[in-house]
Amino acid sequence: MTAKVLELLDKPKLVSKKQVSPRGYFLEIYHPLVANKAKAGQFVTFQATELSPRQPMQIVEINPQKGTFSILVEAYNRATVELVELFEEGDEFFNVEGPNGNPFPVEKYGTVLVIGHGWGAGANYPIAKALADAGNDVYIAIVGGSRENIYCEKEYKELFGEEKVSVYTEDDEYGREGGVIQALEDFINEKGTPDLVVYAGGTGQGEILAEATKEKGIKNISLVASMMLCTSGLCLTCRVKVGDKMVQNCLEGPYLDGNAVDWKNVAFRSGYYWDLEKENLEYFVNKLLPRLKRKKQQQKKEQ
Repeated sequence: MTAKVLELLDKPKLVSKKQVSPRGYFLEIYHPLVANKAKAGQFVTFQATELSPRQPMQIVEINPQKGTFSILVEAYNRATVELVELFEEGDEFFNVEGPNGNPFPVEKYGTVLVIGHGWGAGANYPIAKALADAGNDVYIAIVGGSRENIYCEKEYKELFGEEKVSVYTEDDEYGREGGVIQALEDFINEKGTPDLVVYAGGTGQGEILAEATKEKGIKNISLVASMMLCTSGLCLTCRVKVGDKMVQNCLEGPYLDGNAVDWKNVAFRSGYYWDLEKENLEYFVNKLLPRLKRKKQQQKKEQ
């Protein structure tokens, strides 16, 4: 019993790291406290080192038996670049909090179209499994600007079969040509109107999809990638307007009623500090990252 308790108090550790695109990595994290409690749709908050910014990340896979969970990291800011550039298998993280957010409302909907745009395909993976286990007829559309932005295709096809998984890219070099709207229109033409659309990915594509599902009267539950700082409901940074009320996305989301979300406001709030974040990333990559790598190499030599 004592050993089990001490095990739960261990620092979160990187078990495996697999690069799946120029900027995309699957990280498997040992953290029994999260792995034993997490449900589909929830996320964790990473702080790689004591000086790192906090970064929310959607949980892609959960393995309570091993005490691990997995995330898909697309390196685009300081926090995500730090995760994939500085950490190797066996390294410990300063802090990983979770599971955060509400689990996805899994129930019997009927025919479900799950659309993942870029990294959103990873976020939707545990939800698609949970919906299928609940007796739904689940179909998958994976959308990306190019083949490099297509994630989890192999995993989805192994789980659902190739006939239920469609891939879309904008240039048609891989899969069908088109984006989220084309995926929805093709599905309606070939299979009929779905009872539910589940979306995760970029805010712009989320807004376009919501306009279509609202017009067609299709239920839409979407992951809203809003800004988050504390991820505990204190800072109010993550507020999202849904219908006529504001909700705290870190507590009531991250999956919300896509047809009622004010997507333009989400885009405005998320992009407000983008220029500063870009400057921060450039400084980190050019100035801090080389120093941190040298420091880490020196520490390993001394061990």
